[in-house]
Amino acid sequence: MSVMSEEREALKSAVADYLDSTFPIDRVHRIANGKESVPADEWSKAAAGLGLAGLVIPEEFGGQGASLGELGAVLQEFGRTLAPLPMLSSAALGTVPFLVSTDNAAKKPFLEALAAGTATAALALSEGANQWPALTSGTKATKSGDSWTVSGKKTFVLDNGGATFYVVSASTEQGAGLFVVNASDVQREALMAIDLTRDQGSITMNNAPATPLALNADAQLKQIEDLAATLIASEQIGGADAILKMMVEYAKMRVQFGRIIGSFQAIKHMCANTLVEVEQARGAAEDAADKAAEGEDITLAASLAKIACSEVFNDATLTNIRVHGGIGFTWEHPAHLYFRRARSSAALFGTPDQHREALLVGLGY
Repeated sequence: MSVMSEEREALKSAVADYLDSTFPIDRVHRIANGKESVPADEWSKAAAGLGLAGLVIPEEFGGQGASLGELGAVLQEFGRTLAPLPMLSSAALGTVPFLVSTDNAAKKPFLEALAAGTATAALALSEGANQWPALTSGTKATKSGDSWTVSGKKTFVLDNGGATFYVVSASTEQGAGLFVVNASDVQREALMAIDLTRDQGSITMNNAPATPLALNADAQLKQIEDLAATLIASEQIGGADAILKMMVEYAKMRVQFGRIIGSFQAIKHMCANTLVEVEQARGAAEDAADKAAEGEDITLAASLAKIACSEVFNDATLTNIRVHGGIGFTWEHPAHLYFRRARSSAALFGTPDQHREALLVGLGY
C-alpha cells in the first residue's frame, strides 16, 4: 500500500471535514427517504470551495490539475459518507473520457463548464444488464456533412436526472466512437435502483446532435473502463472503512448478557477479520489509482482492485448487520444504506466474476 503524501492527506482531511459537517449520515438517511433534498447549488459551492468538480481537470481548462491518486483519496471520503453529490458520476467517471481524448478543441468548453461546477457529466456506456466490457455498441452515430447525430439507448447511468450532458459510446463506419450529447436532446427515464443514495436511469437518443470526442476509440474505451473500475473501487473502500468503524463502535457500547459484546471472541473475530480484509483491499485500490496517475497500464490492477473492493465492501456490510443484530435490519438504521450501495456498486463496470474471467482470458486460459 502506498504512503499518502502530505498534500494528499491534507486534501482528504479537508474533504472529510466538509462532508462530515454537510452530509452527516442522519441527513443522508433523510435524503434517501425523500424527506429532504440536496440544495441545487450544493455542487457548485463544493466546486468553488474545494475545487472538487474540476479536481483532475488540467489547469489549462480551469481545473485543479490533481492526480488520479488524489481523486481516489477523495472518492474514499465520498464512499465513507454516502454523500449524494455527483463526485463519482461527474468529477470522476464523467470527466475521464475528456482526459483520454486528444481533441482539445472539442473537449475545452465541456471541461471548463465541469471545472466551474456549472455543469455535470454522466458516462453512459452500458446498454443492458451485465454488459461488460461495453466495447461493442448498439447505439449508432451518423455523420451528415460536418455534423453528427446519435441514436440508441443507454442504461444504468449514474446521477442520470441531474446531468447536463452525457458521454456516450456509439458505433460508426470507422469503428467505436465517443460522443457528447446534451441532456436537452435525450429522453430520460428513472430506474428503481437498490441504492437509495444515488439516482440511476436510462437515456434514449433519437438522432440527437452530438459532439465527437474520439473516433476509432476502442483503445480509449478500454482505458475508460479500466479507470472507471479503479475509481469505483476507491469509493467502495471508503464505504467499507465506514462500515468497519460502525461495527467496532457498536461492539464497544452494546451490552448483552451483562458484558460488552465486543468482549466476546466471535465478535472480536468478525471485527478483526474485517479490518484485515479492508486494509488489503485498500492497498489494491490505492495501487491501481497510483498506477493510473503514473500513466501505467492498469488493466490487471484495475480488475484486482474491483474484485477486492467489491467483495470486501459486500462482506463488511453483511458482517456489520450481524454484529448489530436486530437493529441492523431496521429501516431507521443506516446499515442498509451501505448494504445497498455495496450491492449496486459491485455491478458497475464489471462484477467480480466478470473481472476474474477477464483476468483469466488475459493470462491465456
